[in-house]
Amino acid sequence: MRILELSSKDDKDGRRRVKVILHEIYKDKSQHNKNGITWLEEYCKNNIDSVKGISITCEFINDERTEILGHGETGIEDGVPILESATMIGVLERGYIDDIAVDGETKRALVGEGYIDAMRYKNFVDVLEEKIKANETIFGSVEIIGLKENGNRIKYLNGYQEIGRIPTEYRYSGFAILGVLPSDETARLIEINDRKGNGDMEKLEKMFEKFEEKFDKTNEYKQALEQKQKEINELTNQIKDLQTENNSLTDKIKESENSVDSLKEELGKLKSSTMKQELNAALADFSDKEKAVAKELIETFNADPINATESIQDIVDTILVGIGKEVCELKKKKVSEQNSYKCEDTNILGEVFEINETSSIF
Repeated sequence: MRILELSSKDDKDGRRRVKVILHEIYKDKSQHNKNGITWLEEYCKNNIDSVKGISITCEFINDERTEILGHGETGIEDGVPILESATMIGVLERGYIDDIAVDGETKRALVGEGYIDAMRYKNFVDVLEEKIKANETIFGSVEIIGLKENGNRIKYLNGYQEIGRIPTEYRYSGFAILGVLPSDETARLIEINDRKGNGDMEKLEKMFEKFEEKFDKTNEYKQALEQKQKEINELTNQIKDLQTENNSLTDKIKESENSVDSLKEELGKLKSSTMKQELNAALADFSDKEKAVAKELIETFNADPINATESIQDIVDTILVGIGKEVCELKKKKVSEQNSYKCEDTNILGEVFEINETSSIF
């Protein structure tokens, strides 16, 4: 969650007005924060009145009360979290639902308005102002508990689930300003004005110097947290690099597959053209009349040479068989004609011979 505004002036009683985002409200059940909670507007409206009067807290980890950590949890009793390490520094007086611009994106959120006790926690308020001017993000986190009539247990739609659980019956119990990453990273400090609003550059420089001094005094625990965060960021970058490499390899595989398909297509065209040329060469010595015997086979072959069931040799053999039949027919016809001619000659001679044999002329 995040502090949105810190008023530029103190109230007469030393209070600094603040506006915070308690949590983001999601559009549907498919969205959730890092803790697995899905906040839906219907149920937030039902419980929004409980925002009034809840505490704003910090878990201070140094004597100057300028460095903070988490919620300050020390245990759980009767289902209620005990936060004895947390210090109450202010109060939220009302809550409402609104659309808030976060990192250039409009988000639906539960907003709370209230105050911080600037008299008792002046150093911390100063640090908040310095962090905002240094463009640092200040995170926060909402706290909820169950209702007494439900045995102090939070009720969830369709029961408790690790991921996507939807709180339905609960009450808001507090808002903690954090020094660590929250479950909702959309939360952060957007703006804080100079306490007097005078734009005094000298004072601003002193505030930066003070912030740098306090930053140098960061304890060992916070350094360990920062180191862990650095390791997480490095692992995240490695994952991104591996994902990029994987995407690049996938693209290369697709390009190779497309290239193979294109080569196969070109090879098929070349093979078909070559087979057609081979057929034309094999039929070059045959006349159109002779090729007519295998017309259907030739057309089928030319339509798809690669998948044709009849080979070039089959087509040539068919033509040769047709030519052979034609030759046989011609031979038969010629023999028949020759035989017919010989018969006529024989008959003529026969008549002559017969006359000669019976004639008495010498």
